[in-house]
Formats: sequence, structure tokens, C-alpha cells
Amino acid sequence: MHNFGTLLGYELKKLLFNKVTILMLSLFTGLLFGITMLEYLVIAPDDCYVAQRESALGGKMLDDEMLKRIEDEAEKYGGLTRIDGSSIFYHLAQYLIRALGTYLNVPDTVSAVSTAPLTAESFYKNRENILEYLFDNFLLEENEKAFWRSKELEITKPFTWKANYGISAMRRNYGMLITLSMLTIGICLSGIFASESRYRTDALIECTVEGKRTLPLVKILAGELFSLIVSFLLLAAAQLPSILFNGFHGIETACQIIAPFFSYPWTSGRLLLVYTGIYFLAGLLLGSIAIVMSKLINNMIAVSSCICFTVLLDLFTTIPSEFRILSQIRSFTPLQVLINSSIMDPRLIRVGERYLTVFQSAPIIYGVIAIMLCLITISISRKHIFPG
Repeated sequence: MHNFGTLLGYELKKLLFNKVTILMLSLFTGLLFGITMLEYLVIAPDDCYVAQRESALGGKMLDDEMLKRIEDEAEKYGGLTRIDGSSIFYHLAQYLIRALGTYLNVPDTVSAVSTAPLTAESFYKNRENILEYLFDNFLLEENEKAFWRSKELEITKPFTWKANYGISAMRRNYGMLITLSMLTIGICLSGIFASESRYRTDALIECTVEGKRTLPLVKILAGELFSLIVSFLLLAAAQLPSILFNGFHGIETACQIIAPFFSYPWTSGRLLLVYTGIYFLAGLLLGSIAIVMSKLINNMIAVSSCICFTVLLDLFTTIPSEFRILSQIRSFTPLQVLINSSIMDPRLIRVGERYLTVFQSAPIIYGVIAIMLCLITISISRKHIFPG
């Protein structure tokens, strides 16, 4: 144990300065930074300036008066969906389109909004009806529905509108972030143990004094530190442009402004912090999975292939909510937790007399699984017997 720090530094250096790591980090950080910059400079160059002009609407409540103003604006443009970036109501109009459930394919019988002028009463009643529809669609029990109804009572209404383009853009990035993070960590850590078998040095290393006692701990710690470093670099590459162009405007806004059908009584800033915490914990979990697979399978290509296949499978497949247990288990994967959606997953886990939301239970699950996998890796390493 006297050389623990030296060994840790050496293992971390091997991971960070590996050619595959350098290539993937260069590619993905450049991709994330480039896509975000492209959004601001090419795809939607006026949006950040619209957000600045919208500061005149900051602090205004979404009440009858404000909704009447935006309806008058919609008449000038020929409809709510036709309001463009030349109007200070542009982002508010986009929000109302989502908040009215336009993209949810909700049955007409659920909607409380008629063709008559939009009022605060009909707007919030419509949101309540859509939430109840989603609760039924997710097959919630009555106790779960009661939990979310009590949370709704904690939310201040009418909502207060504030420019939130920067915060919304930062939240949108997490789906792509966690996907690239999982691929990078999985591929780069696939050889943390398997490379020793590949170069026929595993038997020699484990015959040394510290080979079975200290080295597994060093490799696990180096792998987890590597996961955190990769997660941080990708996060910085994706979020830095948003911070540079918009700062943290809208951080104190209710999270219902960036995610209309969330029933958490949080600010947007708190929601972003929760996303960030889960993102880093997911990185540690993926690091643990890659490490134990590298030890068990002993083949870099096989480990990388399994992880990439699993990530892509989770990305491109769905499980209908009618299969309550199976779909709820799948909802705890990092990609599903951090996906950019206006709809929350309202299914709860009951622990004694308490209910835990996905944002409470996911970090616990990730932490417990990561620790268990690390202990399994240590146990396998200390009992490993070489054939012949």
C-alpha cells in the first residue's frame, strides 16, 4: 500500500493518454461544442437575442392579462404557431404550444381549451386534465396520484414567466451528453483489466506482492476517476456555449416553464442540479459496469461491443407503459432519466410509508449497484486462478 498513489497516478495516466481515449474525447468534445455553437450562430442565431428582448416580459404572471396579450399578438401573425423571432412573445408562444399539449396527441375530450379566448382558468385546468390523463396512461395507483396532486398544491400559480432559453438549452443537452459519455467510458475502460490478458502480463502481475491486494483497488479507483473526468469534460464542452451566450438567465424560473408537465415544486436551477448530479452518478455506474465486464470477459472488443449495443438498444427501443413493471425498470436507465421531455415519469417506488420519485430513487440505485460491482471485481481479482 506504500506505493498506492504512484500506482494510481500510473493507471490514470494510462487511461487518459491512451490513443483511443484521446481520439474519442477529441471527437466527442468537439462534436458537442460544435453542435451547441452551431445552434447559436447558424441554426437559431436570433434566439439568444430574442431572449434578451423578452426580459421586458420577465416577472409577468401567466394570468388573464398576459394570455390576452399573447392572443392579440397571435392574431397579428395569423396564429400562435406563426409567431416568429421578430416578436418578443416568440418563446412564450412556443411554451404555450407545448403547455397546451399540442405535441402529446391527447384526446380532445381531455382538453379544457376551446376555441374561445384562452383564459388563465382554462389554461391551468387544461394542464391539470392532461396530468390526470398521463397518470392514467402510466397506470398509476390512487396513492401515487394523490402524491402528485399534493405536489401540485405546492406549485405557485399562476406561473411567473421569465426568459429561460439558456437554461432550456442546457437541459436539452443532457440526452446527448449521457449517450456520448456512456459510449466513451464503456469503450475506454473495456481494457482496464482485459489489456493485461491481451499482452500476457496478467499472471506475472498477480504473482507480485501487491498484484491481488492493491492493484485491483487502484484500477477500480482509477477507472472511477477517469469516468468523472470524462463526464466533466463532455459536460463542459456541451454547456459552455450556453453559459457564454445566455449565462444562467432563468435559473430561478419554476421548472414548469421549461418542462410544462413536471409536478416537482422546484426551480429550473434545482432541476438542472438534479440532472447534473444524476449525470455524474451515471458515469460512475457505467465505469463500474465496464470495469467488472473487463475482468469477467477479458476481451476488450467483446466488452466494447456489449456496452455499445446496450446503449443503442436503450436509445432506439421503447417499452409500452402498459407493461408497468418492465417499463418502469427500463425508466431507471440513465438515458431515460435524463431524456429531454416535457413529461415527467410519475411512477413511484414505495419504501415503507414513503414514496420515492425517479429523481430520488435513481441516484440510490446507481450508487448501490456501482458499489456492489466494485466489490465483485475485487472479489474476483483476489480469487482469480490462472489455468495451467
